[in-house]
This record gives sequence, structure tokens and C-alpha cells, in this order.
Amino acid sequence: MTVLFGLRLGRWGLAGFTLTGFAWNLTQTVGFYQVVGHSAAERAAFGASIATLAARFTALVPPPIQPETVGGYVEFRGFHELAIIFSVWAMFAATGFARGDEERGIVEASLAAGARRTALLASRTGSFAIAILVASAASGAEFGIGVASGGETVDPRRVIEVCALLVAIRLASYGIALLVAQLATARTAAASAGIVLLALFLLNSLSRSFPSLSTWRWLSPFRYYDLSQPLPPGGNFDLRGFAGLILVAAITVAAAAAAFERRDIGESLIRVPARDRPPVYDPIAAPWWRIPVVRGLYDRRLGLVVWAIGMGAVAVMFAALTKSIVQVLLSVPSLLPYLSIFIHTQVYPAVLGYTWFNFAELLVAAFAIVQVARWAAEDTDGRLEMILSAPISRSALVVERMAILIVGVALIAAVSAAALLYASHVNGIDLDARRLFAASLMLVPFCLVFAAAGSLLTAWNPRAAVGLVAAFAFASYLDTELGPIFKLPLWLQDLSAFKLFGMPLLNGVDGRNLALLLLLAAAGVGSSILLMQRRDVGA
Repeated sequence: MTVLFGLRLGRWGLAGFTLTGFAWNLTQTVGFYQVVGHSAAERAAFGASIATLAARFTALVPPPIQPETVGGYVEFRGFHELAIIFSVWAMFAATGFARGDEERGIVEASLAAGARRTALLASRTGSFAIAILVASAASGAEFGIGVASGGETVDPRRVIEVCALLVAIRLASYGIALLVAQLATARTAAASAGIVLLALFLLNSLSRSFPSLSTWRWLSPFRYYDLSQPLPPGGNFDLRGFAGLILVAAITVAAAAAAFERRDIGESLIRVPARDRPPVYDPIAAPWWRIPVVRGLYDRRLGLVVWAIGMGAVAVMFAALTKSIVQVLLSVPSLLPYLSIFIHTQVYPAVLGYTWFNFAELLVAAFAIVQVARWAAEDTDGRLEMILSAPISRSALVVERMAILIVGVALIAAVSAAALLYASHVNGIDLDARRLFAASLMLVPFCLVFAAAGSLLTAWNPRAAVGLVAAFAFASYLDTELGPIFKLPLWLQDLSAFKLFGMPLLNGVDGRNLALLLLLAAAGVGSSILLMQRRDVGA
């Protein structure tokens, strides 16, 4: 029954990510036949262009094998990206059980009913394993459907192997996040797990560009995932890499179970010693604590510092990689006539702006989702009820949340812009400082769109808010990726925040796109205020 109960609690994530995997791979497979061409020469040219594109993103995904084939293309554009997306799902699922359900009293109620801690953790891990099996099977099924629509056939064994890899990397990510959640506090569990998984991901991906990291990449589960690319012809399924992922999952889940047995409910395993102080029941007398935005930023100070430092470090990394990426592009003879025009003017800022801001958009969207998770938790764990009893009106609460997010994202964007400007200067890349900071501040309305959507979903259904806003962000990314391929209407493409962000570092801030971003955000905030007025807290 506990396994079924875990599936019931995670039904929104299961439904959302299953549909996400199905839709993503199906559109990638069908899109392949739209753009690949028909003759052997057209396919070879298409494969060369994809290989060139992949050279820009070796810091994120491994280079493809035979991208001119449907298997090679979909593994590169579909399954590799799903591995990253579903690892995020694993992180939220693990920290949601380990900490979110504790704050809601679900874990305590289960233990009071007679469940043992180890059995409870094992059952919830089993529930997640069933969920990812379903989601992975859906991703493999859509690939078969898409290939059939193109008049080709697929080897079932290869599809089973690539789906098994998806299951293994998600289980490993789930185990790591579950272990980190036992060591961190309840309010920092998701952020801590995200930092650890991102660090392990970058350790593996950056080792492709920085050989000095190759001696440490064995620590990353993503390294074992990269050893296999079974889907394209000539690809391989590394059994040892797959076993390594399963071993990582088993060890981390077992360690998490041992930590769960030894810590108190609501506490972390590692407790920082603190001085004994008498209890204080009076409100804080400091006048600045009464300023809404200031108190919200102070409450989130550690998280903002971590996000700012993290994005600044990633910006420095992209600046250091830009010249090597351009050298790879210059090694492609067919691109020399085009690149030679801009080699002394715009090629380095163009590549840096394209790679860094594409990645920064994903990070900022993730930041918005983390804030939505915080708002949803406040609704279900009793904090929202206490806040409203201060008293604070519901509309003021939504506005305050948005103001805190705007200031927080602006600080993160400013720090990352300063880091990028300094690092690009060190690496001999001249960037327009004014345009760089303007482009970085465009991340604020970009983030506000997803935060507004999350605020609306939190006001409607807090339990489903995180999964649905993640699906909304993914659909927005999917819109801008597939819009040109399927020739979607321009108005539909303009609903994507990724599309509206554009390339402000090269082309400047587009006033029309900025206005549309603000309009979408205002619509979400206004709708969330209306819904907040009509829903009972905790319902």
C-alpha cells in the first residue's frame, strides 16, 4: 500500500513528465524527417551541420554518433536532453519525499501507523522507480511511432537499451538527491541537491573541454551515462557503465536509509552546533524587518548568494570555453567563408552570447521553479496561514513575492554579468559592457513569466504547481525549438519566453519582445491574485 500511496502522491509528476517525454521525443523524431532531406548528400550535409552545432555544446551534451540517422539525431536532441530534464524530476521527487512530506506531516503519520523508516524509504524509492519506468517506456514508444511515420524501422533492442539508461541515470540522481536531503536542512534540501547534481554534471561535461578534470569524472554518474549511445547504427551499450549507474543508485539510497534511521524528524543528520539561547516570543524589533521586500530577501539570503556565485562561476566557464568552441567551428571548411567575415568583430561575442545566454535562460527558469516550490510548500505546511494572519492581504502577498523575485533575479543577473565581463576581458574577448548588462537584465522579465505562471498554478493547486510550471517551461522551450521546423504561426511562437528573449547581447533589447514578456507576466500575476482571493488556504 505504501508503494501505491507514493504513486498517488507523485501522480502529477508522473503524468507531467510522462507526457513531456512522449511529446519531446515524438516531435524530435517527426521533426527529423521534416528537415533531413531525402538524398544521401542531403542527409550527409544535415549530419555535418548537426555535428557543427554539437561542437558548441560539448560542455553540456556529448557529441552525437551518426546524426544523419534518425537514431543518432534523436539520441542527441531527444534522449540526452531528457536525461537532464528527468534528473531534475528525480531531484524534486527525492527532496519532496525526504523533506516536503516531513513538513506536511505525512512521514510522521506513516511512522505513527507502524511503518519502519527503512521500509518507508524503500517503498517511496520503489514508487519512483515504477514512475520512471512508465515515463521511459513512453519516451521509447513515441520514438518507435515517429520512426514508423517516416517509413523506417527500429531495432527494439536499441530502444530498450536507451530507455534502460534513462531509468538508471534517474535512479542514480534520485539516490544522490535523497542522500543530500538527509544531510541538509528542510528549507535548503532542494537547493543543496540541485547544487550537488549540477556540480556532478559539470564535472563530467567540462572534462570534455578541460582534460585536467578527466581524472575526477568517475565521481559523476553522468560519466557512466555518457559511455553508452546505443540508439544510432554503430552505437554501443556499455554494460559496465549501466552497472555503475545502478551501483551509484543502490549505494546512495542505502546511505540515505541509514541517515534517515539516525536523524530526528524535521532535523538534518549533520547539525551545526549553536549557542543555547532562551526562547523569545516577542516579534523582532528591528524596523527594517517590517519592510516586506527586505525581510523576504533576508530570509532567502543564503540561497541568493549560492545562485549568484554559481551563475557567476558558470559565466566564467563559458567565457573560458568560447575560444576553443570557435576554433572547432573554424576547423569546418564549409564555415570558413562565413566566419572569416566576422572573425575580428562579432564571432566571439556571437558564440559567447549564444551559448551563455541559452544556458543562463535555463538556470533562471530553474530558479523560478525553485521559488514556486517554496510558495507551494508554504501553502501546505502552514506558513502561508501564519503569514496571512499577520495580517497581510492575499493580493499584497502575491505582489510581495513578485517583488522579492525581481530583486533577487536582478542581483543574480548583475553578478553573472560582471563575472562574464571580467572573464571575457581576461580571455581577450571584447564585449560591449552596456549591452551585456542590458541583456543580463532581460533575464528579469524572462524569469518573471515563469514565476507568474507558477504563482497562478500555486493559487489553483499547490500540490501540482511545481510539476505544471516545469511542464510550462518545457513547453515554452519546445515552442522555440520546433516552431521554425514545423512553421508554427508567429503568434504561437511569441508565447515562448525563450523566443521573446532573443539575442540581446548582439542585437540589443527588442522593445516589442520586452513588452510581450511583461504582458505575459502581468496576466499571470493578475490571474493569480484573483484565484488567491477565492481559494481556501491548504485546499
